Amino acid sequence: MCRESPFLRARSQVLKKLKGKTGSKIVVFVLRELNLLRRLVPVEKDKARSMALHFYAFMKNEVIQGNPRLDSSEQQRLRSHYPLISKLSHYPPEIAATIYSSRRSHAIKAILDTELPYVFDAGCGYGSESFLFAGLGAKVLAVDMSAEQIRIARKRQYYYEEHFEKPLDITFTVADLDEYKPDTNNVSLTWLASVLAAVRNQNKFLETTCEATRPKGQVMITDMNLFNPLFLFKEWSRRQQTKKSNLEFARKSDFWSMIRRRGRTGARYLTGNNARSFDDVQFFSSRSLSDLLDDTGFVPKFVDFSGFVPPQLWKMGLDHLENVFSRLPFLRQFGYFYLVAAIKQ
Repeated sequence: MCRESPFLRARSQVLKKLKGKTGSKIVVFVLRELNLLRRLVPVEKDKARSMALHFYAFMKNEVIQGNPRLDSSEQQRLRSHYPLISKLSHYPPEIAATIYSSRRSHAIKAILDTELPYVFDAGCGYGSESFLFAGLGAKVLAVDMSAEQIRIARKRQYYYEEHFEKPLDITFTVADLDEYKPDTNNVSLTWLASVLAAVRNQNKFLETTCEATRPKGQVMITDMNLFNPLFLFKEWSRRQQTKKSNLEFARKSDFWSMIRRRGRTGARYLTGNNARSFDDVQFFSSRSLSDLLDDTGFVPKFVDFSGFVPPQLWKMGLDHLENVFSRLPFLRQFGYFYLVAAIKQ
């Protein structure tokens, strides 16, 4: 006779207790009992996620306590770039750490599993992930169009070399991703974090990236998810407000074309009434991004999601729901963030 698994026994106990309960009592009851399921179902320790959490803790200390290599204005720029870290009253510290590590752990694993890893950090910003990847032993090509961010990243590099106790093989380059072409065909991993949506010609960029990628090399893209109702509403509201001040956008805006990615190749930047531009970025769902990767030379490999639990529930001690929802086949696709990985055959 087959032994019943701990998960099935726990589920049976929950179902028995549900008898006779209705309405809001069921919701409260289920949330409480999910704690039981979490205790009974063993969760495998993830080495890559632990490494991401360790790096995040060091970076958090740099952002909050300060980097001695940066002056006060540079430090303020860095803090502004990481609101989840710096605004502790708005966001529980654990939520930022969990989301950060869950998305970076896939890249860490890919680097550790690769011989002579070479990472293209596209849209590197202030260079944080470049330091993480180089600290793991990868050669990193870090590109961003902001000369100011690249300048600060180069100053931060000394701080991280002291932390890792070794030189970091990073080449920082100022360039527009719409025009840049890596001078290599040996990239093992391309990393894009909240970047692809802002590229004007996404098809061309990914085709160029594919040409620069070695066989069996990967691309990993993470950003906000159009399937998430909260993010979808925020983006719709942002566009509705902009219509009042940007006549060009009011004429050309088509929210549903952006959702379906119809008649568009990427982001548009439209000048407003007061010469202020509006970023008409092209966001994705995991499905629409997978289709684009398939069209540009990559083969989609897997999709992961995170950001299921809003800050209010984290403060209520329901952070374990993040792990629960990430494992549910249907609900997981509505996470606030996605990560899509694809491989070059």
